[in-house]
Amino acid sequence: MKRTFREYALENWSLKATATFLALVLWLFVRGEPGPERVLAVPLEIRVAHQMEIVNERPTTVEVTMRGAPFSNMWFGKLLPSCVIDLEGVGEGEHTVALTPEHVKVSKGSGIRVLQVSPARVSIILEKTISREVPVVVPVLESPPEGFEVYGRTLNPPTVLISGPRSRVDSLNDIPTEPISIGGQTQSVRYFANLSIADRLVRTPARKPVQVDIAIGPRRRTHTINNVAVAADNEAFSVTPGHLSIQILAPPEVIDKTGASNFRASVRTGVLDPSKLPGRVKPSVQVLDDFGGALAIKGIHPPEVTVKRGK
Repeated sequence: MKRTFREYALENWSLKATATFLALVLWLFVRGEPGPERVLAVPLEIRVAHQMEIVNERPTTVEVTMRGAPFSNMWFGKLLPSCVIDLEGVGEGEHTVALTPEHVKVSKGSGIRVLQVSPARVSIILEKTISREVPVVVPVLESPPEGFEVYGRTLNPPTVLISGPRSRVDSLNDIPTEPISIGGQTQSVRYFANLSIADRLVRTPARKPVQVDIAIGPRRRTHTINNVAVAADNEAFSVTPGHLSIQILAPPEVIDKTGASNFRASVRTGVLDPSKLPGRVKPSVQVLDDFGGALAIKGIHPPEVTVKRGK
């Protein structure tokens, strides 16, 4: 005779109920187990205020001891834990932070309990971010061959804007480029050199290399140009003496082409105090043609002239 489902369900029903009850108790017991402890290296995130920087070495990760249920799906489809230190509300100086389980962020519902963080504390030094403009310098290796010399160098740009922590930026008087070599050069040359900033905390928005023009030519010698006329920039004043001697540096072939007419000497009267006339003033001398940087003024005699009102 064919039996119904009800008859199968009711057969030995007390034994089946007991088995179900025991299975439930066992499941609850296993589910309530505290689970194993795990030690995990998690990233350390430090939040600081705008225009504030960390200047000291600090760990990038910390070790976190945590405990979770053995059947927890804590790593599946969830973010990994992280240790977060919030310093957005503090100023410059050294700050020691004690690390606690509250600093560790875990996903909600992961079933994870944070027990301990190592190291127990970290020290953070903060400084304000500042910016300033500093000169660019070019390290030059070697020298031109015998009989030649460097007349001068021009940089474009001559300065660069840098930014970084206050102490790092204040300690820099200039920024160098990569070294360049001029060994064997007998004429003017142009180089493009990248900036070389050793401090990783110091930054610059400049991305293009620096253009370096180095004027090179035959070795120069000293020569004196006499009878260079000097006059006031206002006809209401007179200058004594009326002529200067100018000492120059130039190659022999340039000296042969240079005379008093290649210089313009003048005195600015706008800087004079009328109540202190006659007065002594340094004249300014302009070179009309420096022959590509080969000619340079070494000195002026007399170094000062007398200026008075009238002739």
